[in-house]
Amino acid sequence: MGTKATAVVSLLLSLARERLPEMQSRELANTLWAVSKLDVDEPAFVGALVSEARPKLSNFNDQELSNTAYALAKPGHEDKAFISELLDTAPTKLSSFNKQNLANILWATAEMGHRDKDFVSLLLVAAKLKLANFKPHELSNTAWALATLGHNDTAFMGALLVAATPRLASFGAQNMSNTVWAQATLGYYDASFMEALLGEAKLKLANFKPQELTNTAWALATLGHKDKAFMGALLVAAKPKLSSFTAQALANMVWALATLDYYDAAITGALLAAAGSKLPSFTAQNLSNTAWAMATLGHRDAAFMNALLVAAGTKLSGFTLANANQMSFALTKFNIKDAEFEHAVKDTPRPARRLPCGGK
Repeated sequence: MGTKATAVVSLLLSLARERLPEMQSRELANTLWAVSKLDVDEPAFVGALVSEARPKLSNFNDQELSNTAYALAKPGHEDKAFISELLDTAPTKLSSFNKQNLANILWATAEMGHRDKDFVSLLLVAAKLKLANFKPHELSNTAWALATLGHNDTAFMGALLVAATPRLASFGAQNMSNTVWAQATLGYYDASFMEALLGEAKLKLANFKPQELTNTAWALATLGHKDKAFMGALLVAAKPKLSSFTAQALANMVWALATLDYYDAAITGALLAAAGSKLPSFTAQNLSNTAWAMATLGHRDAAFMNALLVAAGTKLSGFTLANANQMSFALTKFNIKDAEFEHAVKDTPRPARRLPCGGK
């Protein structure tokens, strides 16, 4: 949500509202874009603006459509019906979209969770012709959007990474993290590109935010890309920021270390120390992943495991069979007996047994 408008901004919006019926497509799109950039919480004004824009959508050009979609993707400005109408208008004008408009409308489509496979495919056909001119943030935002939408187009991703490779030195921390995360989410692995990206990322790890560090580690683990030198540098960058890690970020980081078979007793201990106070916020998945990771790494910490089991006892209803199996693995590995948890595991729903073909 945005912030409350200042007196000056409120006055400007009041004057603009009086003129809404007179505004044409360009003025409507620019006003909506400006409200988005000001990050003010004015849903009534945005609603009135959208109402004026709806009957004029056919007059919106490529820039106006892109700016409008970008603005409405901001939290608190959602109007799914209007967005659907806007995106229905866009295909006939895609040939005139420039690279920024294409990247922005694709990002907005993903940000709003608007899943339209045919529309996204049309966007990618247009974007592929312009990838060589995409800026670093446009490339990474496009990769992020495809992953967020679950739109897997291997030919396009290959072309995107080819375009990205000579620009990697200009990628910022978020660009790098988003691109690696997108590859892992889509299951697209290019070892040579990954090595090139990590080479550049290693120089900028000090600028990575906690979420970017965690997403990068998670992606490497998901793709099975082992680079001990890079992981060591990533953990050095992460250690002074651990107090700012969320519960999920901590659980994902420990899981990534175990999955990559990277064990450092000091950093694992530091991660668990940071996680201790946040265990009540851990989900069942976070708890089971953390227990599994500790057992896989062979990292013994009786006090932490006891605290984890206490937290798990409050989340038993959320445990899946896979979560329960991970916890059982850890308890067995550490020779821990917990009758309450073991009893609860027995009650965890099992998937229905499939009958052989022709069975009754």
